[in-house]
Amino acid sequence: MQLRIEKALKYDIAAMLEGIRRYQYSWQVQVTFAFLALIMAFWGFGGGGLFNTVHPIATVNGRQILGDQVDREATQIRQAVQQIYGANAQVVLKSINVRQEAMDRLIEQQLIGEEARHLGISISDEALQDKIAKEPAFQRDGQFDFDTYQDVLRNNDLQPSEYENGERDRMLADTLRNMIDTGVQVSDDEARHAYNLRNERIGLRYAEIPYSDFSAKISPTESQIADYYKKNAEQFREPERVKLLYVHYEPLVLAAKYTPPDKEIESYYKRNAKTRFNHPDQAHALHILIAVPAGATDKEKAAAKTKALDVLKQAQSGGDFAKLAAKYSDDPSNKLEGGDLGTFGRGQMVKPFEDAVFAMKPGQITMVETRFGFHVVKLAEFKPAHADTLAEAKQKIIDELRAQAGAKLGRAAAQEDLTAALAGGSLQELAKKRGIDAVETPLFAQGEPAGGAERDRELMAAAFKLEAGQVAIVPEKGAPYVIKLEVKQASRIPALKEIEPQVREALIRSTAETDASQQAEKILATIKSPADFDKAAAANKLTIKNVDPFLRADHRVPGIGEFPEVTDAAAVVPAIPGVIDRVMENGGNSYLLEITSRAEPADDEWKSAQKSFMQEYVEQRRAEAWTRFLDGLKDQARIQVDSDQLAAAGSSS
Repeated sequence: MQLRIEKALKYDIAAMLEGIRRYQYSWQVQVTFAFLALIMAFWGFGGGGLFNTVHPIATVNGRQILGDQVDREATQIRQAVQQIYGANAQVVLKSINVRQEAMDRLIEQQLIGEEARHLGISISDEALQDKIAKEPAFQRDGQFDFDTYQDVLRNNDLQPSEYENGERDRMLADTLRNMIDTGVQVSDDEARHAYNLRNERIGLRYAEIPYSDFSAKISPTESQIADYYKKNAEQFREPERVKLLYVHYEPLVLAAKYTPPDKEIESYYKRNAKTRFNHPDQAHALHILIAVPAGATDKEKAAAKTKALDVLKQAQSGGDFAKLAAKYSDDPSNKLEGGDLGTFGRGQMVKPFEDAVFAMKPGQITMVETRFGFHVVKLAEFKPAHADTLAEAKQKIIDELRAQAGAKLGRAAAQEDLTAALAGGSLQELAKKRGIDAVETPLFAQGEPAGGAERDRELMAAAFKLEAGQVAIVPEKGAPYVIKLEVKQASRIPALKEIEPQVREALIRSTAETDASQQAEKILATIKSPADFDKAAAANKLTIKNVDPFLRADHRVPGIGEFPEVTDAAAVVPAIPGVIDRVMENGGNSYLLEITSRAEPADDEWKSAQKSFMQEYVEQRRAEAWTRFLDGLKDQARIQVDSDQLAAAGSSS
């Protein structure tokens, strides 16, 4: 569990993307300049590479979406994920297709604009001016300053018309969404029903019939193995694999020896002194979270608070905070790092936590309650608002100017080396002359280790588009690659003699799973009522395991794991206690289950949670309504997407 406000949207990817979509244009001061700086790093990346094209990557009702638009939108998504998830951003990015999400967002933007025009909705120049004037990034001493506005855009290679058109589109989308939101009404009864479903608790007992109990008795013949292979050959198909040689033109490597002149450093500082080098209050804090799950009872909350107070006492008595965090904290993202939350400013944490931290003194330890539970918090350091002097900012400026110079060098070097490689030059020799390495990967399939290259999804996508011997340039976050596909192995089904041990193991497991299921069916047939459950288990020497009541909405059965089939079936058992009337299977094992309790939350629980749950549920329903609205626009639109271009990494127009 994370504390940052955006992280309250929960960790599931769908909710995360919804959060990014909805809040992507809410400019907090600290986010603004990091975002614009990143945009600057991407814009201007032209270069005329092999994949460059003027063909649209998609059309929406005849209107074009170009490759560079997708690249810029993908950049915004990456930056939003980095701002929300911090050190965990790379894990999240691996779980989503950034370019597909960028394409979806651009399609939605076009459809929203068309629908707004159809409905006669427009944003006046006055409203746009008022919106821009209120952006903190463009203010000086609390007032809009035109020179600051121009400086911010100019320093980041943004034309006023481009920014203003984008802002107008965002305001149109907000207007439409507000209209949809207004139409969503939720009654108390509907909210209570949803609350009951989410917080219903079930208790159960189960008997497991593991497939492994049957495996040792199975000894297939050669003919049985051959027959299984013949019927299930597709199961053993090897995926397409490639072997790649690549050179990565990393800006900081190429410009390692470049030192910008003092005049350029001073000029950069003057242009950005009021923005990049102005720092608000910053706090560095650590915490130990004693979590309180949604829908927890008063008893559970009291137990969590008692535990937190005990941890607080230990910490205030001189206990090692890092060891206490490792032992007690329910925040898996930082418990092994001593509960370290890093440095953050105002507006980045949930309000009760922020208020407490910024009222503390360095070294102080206290306890704070938030919707996540109870936090034992230690303030490690506080940095008051300040502006960097030129001397303090100099190294950062040098690094940024060096990165910019390296990006230019990288683009030029990649183009030159691509031309040379296409003419027959050796990538290894070309890289060696520049003092960088050419990396050769092992043979790999999609999703397999690729000598480090697998970290770049766009590079991987481009590699699988090439044929053996082809050379290409692949832009990636301002640091291009020149790649050569050395080997391409087609997908194939190996001959039985190559994989006979694997086929044998697969046949044994399949047979054992069937045997376990059949045995479970025989036992279930003897259970006519809950009273028979124990008798049947004893007769078949099965151990019954008891599971204390848990939230059905979690879809996890303690002791087994993710098991939505059970939690769904538990909801329709007609009488409690009652036996689920079919064998349930998970991980190849078979289960017999008796539901021992099924309880909705009590009225007093609902009364205490009603206000906050109603707000959350209304927002959920509004998000669902907005998604349905967008889906409706898509269903009626003429949308064509060039999937090959979309998969190609960082195509530029």
